[in-house]
Formats: sequence, structure tokens, C-alpha cells
Amino acid sequence: MRFVIQPVWNWPLVVVTIIVMLTVLLWTYPRRVRHLSPGWRRVLIGLRLISALILIVAMLRPSIQISETDHQSSRLTVLLDQSRSMSTPDGTGDLTRREVLVQLVEENGETLEAFRDEVEVQFLDFATELLSSSSLKSTADGEYTAIGQTIDGLREDSSQDRLIGAILMSDGAQRAGGEADVDPLAAARRFAEQLGVPIHTVTVGTSDVSGSGIDLAIEDMQLDQSVTFERKTVPVHLQVKLNGASGKEVRVRLLIEDRTGVVDGESGEFREIPLSVDATPFRDLRTDKNSMTIPVELSFVAERAGEYKIAAEVVPDPGEVKVNNNRRETLITVRKGGLKVAYFDVPRPEQKFLRRLNDTAKIQVDTQVVLSGRFAQETNIDPDLFAPAKYDVFIIGDVPASVFQKDGNNLLRELALRVNEGAGLIMIGGLHNFGAGGYADTPLATLLPVKMSPEEKIRVDQENPDGHLQREVKFLPTVAGEDHYLMRLSGSQNDAAWRRLPLLGGANRLERKSGAVEVLAETETGDPLLLATDTGRARVLALGVDETWKWHLRGFQAEHQRFWQQLILWLAHKEFDSDQPVWVRVEPRSYAPHMPVVIEFGAQDESGEAIPDADYEVEVLLPSGETLKVTPQRFGDHGIGEFLETEAPGDYWVRVSAKHNGSALGLLASTRFVVDSRDIEMDNPAADPGLMSEIASVSGGSVVPPENFGEFLMRLLDEGIPPELKRYRTINLWDGWPPLILFVTLMSAEWVLRKKQGLV
Repeated sequence: MRFVIQPVWNWPLVVVTIIVMLTVLLWTYPRRVRHLSPGWRRVLIGLRLISALILIVAMLRPSIQISETDHQSSRLTVLLDQSRSMSTPDGTGDLTRREVLVQLVEENGETLEAFRDEVEVQFLDFATELLSSSSLKSTADGEYTAIGQTIDGLREDSSQDRLIGAILMSDGAQRAGGEADVDPLAAARRFAEQLGVPIHTVTVGTSDVSGSGIDLAIEDMQLDQSVTFERKTVPVHLQVKLNGASGKEVRVRLLIEDRTGVVDGESGEFREIPLSVDATPFRDLRTDKNSMTIPVELSFVAERAGEYKIAAEVVPDPGEVKVNNNRRETLITVRKGGLKVAYFDVPRPEQKFLRRLNDTAKIQVDTQVVLSGRFAQETNIDPDLFAPAKYDVFIIGDVPASVFQKDGNNLLRELALRVNEGAGLIMIGGLHNFGAGGYADTPLATLLPVKMSPEEKIRVDQENPDGHLQREVKFLPTVAGEDHYLMRLSGSQNDAAWRRLPLLGGANRLERKSGAVEVLAETETGDPLLLATDTGRARVLALGVDETWKWHLRGFQAEHQRFWQQLILWLAHKEFDSDQPVWVRVEPRSYAPHMPVVIEFGAQDESGEAIPDADYEVEVLLPSGETLKVTPQRFGDHGIGEFLETEAPGDYWVRVSAKHNGSALGLLASTRFVVDSRDIEMDNPAADPGLMSEIASVSGGSVVPPENFGEFLMRLLDEGIPPELKRYRTINLWDGWPPLILFVTLMSAEWVLRKKQGLV
């Protein structure tokens, strides 16, 4: 038994914290009780000191480590991968990986038998779960490779046994989805920490499968936007992988679903998209390499409003055996009509690039150019721009408030009325807006989500460095922003997509004015950059930057346009674009098999206000025709549900109905999502020796080449099995109910005594 201290921080920081805590306590507390009698002073100071000591103990995290001797019989477990990827014939003489593995065990049968005098040798097959193996079979028919879940299962089964080690024999590639997708390295760490025994790894198979025949695949498919308008060109970005296609011409094409005469719950047939002036729906590729991944951009024109499936396909080669990875599908929503945006700004690059929204979606941006500096007051703004229902969204750039207030006519009052009626408003970064532009004294002060003061106002020929971040900044989503519609650049790698964008040259210092304001984007040091709030029927944003045009110039045109289009749609309440009382959304629209799907849904009244206490029924129609119920949960003013039964590829239709106070709310809402026809086990059956090496490393085991497996067993046998095993058990002295109860009791007793003495 030994006493162990593991402080919560490094020792210098802990020591400084303890000294500061005790110094403050002993310097300030006696002064507060000096008018009391000596007895009361000692009691109160003593209670406070003991409470502080309990906190110090918690910081030091002391524990007692007890060693125990285990005399049980020993066991060596051999884990044999039986998943379908083990049927890959990349062994010597075209043996499959499973056959190589079985051959290794049989060739070393005598050595393994010699172990049985000292230790029990246990053979377990695995794929998604552990299976007892009485005889070694060469067939590999397990559905998926779940190495992490397998290691966790062995750890739980062996918690009361004397396991001396495990030998993991596999191709080493984790290929599992859903709940079975447990991190193998985390599982190996848990295994080693709890059982104190190593995992030795034997990797079979090769990481290069390019020579296994021709295989054409769509590895990734991304739309610039999942929502667009009629008759607009939609770019589609693909990653196309060509194996064994050297010297061949391969066609990559887009297909669109024909929903003529098709009802909800049924899928339409795909048809080819014809080439046109505005669309490039196919491309022919040729490579002289045997294995290559090529980025491809195609496009199509959305002709009619509705929800459609879009497929990207590499036309199968006559000699191709595996064709289920040749196609990827997703969904796009096409809407009627467009939005009108009024944009007020001085001449600067941001203005030029925002006007390009007119080219990428059916959004009409009307720009009012405002003269800069001392000439700003010479700008005449047409009052008709603020007429009721003329514009859906208003953008204010680097424009002082005084420009809107001339000859006794306050156009900001009209703008505030339009916002209160439901128009969206965004103020973007600049030198002479927000507080510096004098907006704290205008009707917009109550609408904008930032703190502003009249004292911040400056003249148009002045600058206010203190009101800006004078450095380059990254525009990054916050935790709240990561899942928000405004901040979605990618369905699967959203944070990485934002981090790839170029730095921006500074930003306004913004501070949210209340807890009701959401911060959706920030700098890498946590300075707010995008603040959002709902104001009555309207939505209002404050954006602290004005150089998003740098994204466009440096190769991120699609990200720039998607971000701004989403801002406009959200401000105009068009991200759902439904006049019906009930809505439902699934984002992203396509998933790999076994991935969990989050369904969002809600209800609204006639004025568009959310009904937070509505009751929902949610069901999902599977590709097989079976219907499954989803348990709805409340999430803010709407609801969410998680759907996990995504094994089969195909279309999944989500249907939501709602009631309020016992009465049905309109028609049911429906949408769908797509589960890819990918085979995560066999689409890329390459072995992963790197992961096997890491598993051995974190658990204290050895990496054993297959050709050295016999020597490894002989070495284990020569070293012998210890007749007894030392296990270590840790008893924490700081983490539990007794310290917490003691701390609460002491603080409560001190408070009661202080109250009796009139100190509270």
C-alpha cells in the first residue's frame, strides 16, 4: 500500500493557489470577526480554515494504491478477425487474410499447445462482437470490423479473471458505424489501465489494394447549398477515386430524380441532365496512373420548385465487379420566388462581392452607395427604399446613422418599423457604424444585439482604434454556432471547413447586450464576431467583420456565397420556407449506414411565431416499407428526435404531425434523407497497420510481424508465466460523498453561526 498525490494542475500552480487562498483567508476573515469574543472568533475561523483545507485536499487529489496478489489460473486470449474484409485475397498465393491468419495459428499449434501447461489459451472470433471459437474456420462473414467494441467487450468479460495478455490478429481497419463505432485507441487505454495487461498485435493484409482490379468510386459529394431557387445553377463538388483505370476514359455525371406522378413516400426514377449553357452535368476523365483521386466540379440547373434527389455517378466499367460505390446521392430543396435585399455601404471590396449574390441564387441585392468621410452627408437616400413590404432584408455597412437622418426626416425610424413588421436586419463591420456611428441614439438601438453607448460616437473623419481588433482573425463557429443553420459550411466536417478559410484583417469589438443574444462565431481567442437575436417577428444580426471577400479571392468562392446566402435566408425566415403550421428538417441530407440522424421539427401560429408547447408525433418510413416511431424531445421552442435505424441504404421519409391544446395543427410535414449504398466494410478494404501499432503502443504490447509470430510465442513461453499476478486497486480520498457532505456541513454551520452573530 502506498500514498499517492496527483494534483489537479502542475505543482507550482497548485502551490501558488494554496498560498493565495490561505493568505486571503487569514488576512481578511479575522478582520470581519474581530468584534466577536475570542471563542466565537476561533470557531468561525476554524470552520473556514477546515473548509479551505478540504478544497486543498481536492486540488491535491490524494489516493491510496493497494497492491493485491492474484493466484487464479492465468489466461491468454487470442482475438481473430472474422469480418468480411478478411476475405480479401492479398496473401501469398492469393490466400485470403482469414486463411493467412488460420494458417499462422495452425503452423504454431504445438507452441500454443505448450502454453496449456501453465496458462489457458482462449480463441475468440470477432467482427462486431466477440464469438467463442471452438474450431478455426477460413470463412470471413462478419458484417463489420468493430475493434474498439471488441476490446471493450474483452475488458468487461475479463474484469474478474487473471488475463495475462491478449493477441489481436486482424487487418487493423476499424469499419463500424453507429454505437459499434468505439474508438479503438481509447478502448485499448481503458483495457490497459483496468486490467494492467498488454495487447500484442499481428497485422495481416496490405494497405495497398489498388492492384485488386478496376474500382471506380465517388468518395465525396458536396453541394454549395442544400437550398436554392428555380432556374439557378447549382455547383456540385466531387472526389472521384479511380483504381485500376490507367489508360481508360471514365465518365462522371449527375442524375436528377424525376418526381412526375410520384407521391411522398415514394422515390422517383433518375434521369440524365442534358448539357446546357448554364450547366455542366458530366465530364470525361482519363488518367495514366493506376490509382488516383481527382476533384471534379459539375453543375446543374434547378428547373422546378420542390425537393429532389441528386446523384453523382461514375459510369461503371464493364470489367468492374464492385459497383455499389460508384454512386452517391443527396437531396436539394428548390424554392419558388426570391428575396429582395437593400444594402447601404460605402465603396469598398465587401460591397462588390456581396452583389455577386445576384448571380448564385435568386436573391436581388439593391445597393445604395454612400459617400465616405466628410462627403457622407451629401448622399441622398430615397425614402421609398423603406416602403412597407418592399424589401425582405436590410444590410447596413460602414454608414454612420446621420446619413439616414436629414432635413428632419429620420429614415431609421421607418427602418425600425419594417424590422418590427418582420424584415431582417444585419449590420456588418466598419469604422463608422454601431456605437461609433451614433446608432446608440437611434431606433435601431433596441433592435441590434450589441451593447452601444452614445459616448462611443465619433466624427466621420475620426477613427476609433479601441473599438476594433487590430490583428488578423479567424472566423470560427462557437459551440452554439456549430449546429446553427447560419454556420453550416459542411455536413460532416464543418469546423474543419471554417478553419481552412483565410484570415480576416481585424474586426469590430462587439459585446452582446443580453443573455438572449446568441454568439454564433468568434475569433480563435473568443472575441464575438457574429451575434444573433430574435426581436419580435424579426431576426437581427451583428457581424463584426467586413473582409469576407478575401475568402472569395483566395479560392473559397463557394463558401463565401453559401455563408451569405444562408445569412439572407435566415434573416428572411426562409430557411424552412413553409407557410404551413408544422415544419421538419434533417441536415445533412445524406448519411453513411449506421450513422445517427437528428431530426428537427416545430410548429408555428398564423403570424409565424413558434408554438413551444406543441405535442408531436414523429415517424420514419424505411426503404423496406416499415414505419418506426421516433420519441420527440423538446429543444428550446421546437423539438428534436434521434433516429438510429439506418442500416439499409435508400430513402427514409420523415413525417411529423402536431397538436396544440388537443387540436391538430394543419397538415403533417414531411421530408426525407438518404442513406448511401456504401459498404463501409468492403468499399476500401485496405489494412491499417498504423492503428494496430498504436493499439500495441498504448497498451504496452508488441507489434508482431506475421512471419515472426512463432518466435514471439516461443519468447513468451521461454519467459514463463508468473505464478502470481500483482493487481493494483486505487482508493480516492478526495472524490466521493464524504468530503462533499463534510464541506457542505462546515459551510452551512459557519453560515448559521455568522447569521446568529449578525454577520449575514
